[in-house]
Amino acid sequence: MFHSKSLLTMNTFLKNTAILAVGLLSVLSSCSGDFLDNKPTDAVDSGIVPVPSNAGRIFNGAWYNLFEYSSTYANIGYRALMLQDDMMADDVVSRPMYGFNSSYQFNDVGMPANNRTAFAWYLMYKTIDNCNTAISITATGDDNTADFRHSQGQAYALRAFCYLHLAQHYQFTYLKDPSAPAVPLYTEPTASTTEPKGKATLEEIYTQIFKDLNKAKELLEGYVRPDDKSKFKPDVSVVNGLLARACLLTGQWNEAAGAALEAAEGYT
Repeated sequence: MFHSKSLLTMNTFLKNTAILAVGLLSVLSSCSGDFLDNKPTDAVDSGIVPVPSNAGRIFNGAWYNLFEYSSTYANIGYRALMLQDDMMADDVVSRPMYGFNSSYQFNDVGMPANNRTAFAWYLMYKTIDNCNTAISITATGDDNTADFRHSQGQAYALRAFCYLHLAQHYQFTYLKDPSAPAVPLYTEPTASTTEPKGKATLEEIYTQIFKDLNKAKELLEGYVRPDDKSKFKPDVSVVNGLLARACLLTGQWNEAAGAALEAAEGYT
């Protein structure tokens, strides 16, 4: 049985809680929605996309899409695909209750209806499409700034990174059969009316990868990250690292060693 003093204390607590809740609702309802970022981070308003000054914003959107997009708690950006690869390796044992058990069974790559398969496909091609948008922008005169060129170079590097991932996951090694069909190759921005493409060969994919990385290296010449907040932005050393990986995957051993040494320059 409650004492009257206890009942009084409880009533006072409930009353104060109700007043606080009403107050919060009043504040929230009276605030403008301007402070909310209701634009998705993986896209930029189509009305301002083809402007050179927005190339950096589009690259940032592509990067954020790659690492922040999530369809479920188990599919949070590219990190989920890294965990998927760990589970498909030969040095991990999966417990049935673990969220990546389907990866352990190789279902996440080969079954189209699988949730993570669809997620991986969307994640990579949405990122590629944003890179294609940044790359499609042309600049002349005063618009052709160093910032613009660096942003386009970063978009080329990120697109190459995405195609490297796709080529390694959806076909056997290049050294086995360069003419084997791999994945669709898109180098232009797409829309809902875009006609879907068939699979390009591994040779076509890797030809585009090398073309993108060499262009990125050209455009990023002289680029220096301004601060720690820009660590995610590729520079020439990152491009050389990707070139080394692409050369290894295509059997170009001497070129791979040279690119790796260039990537290591300036690091201890």
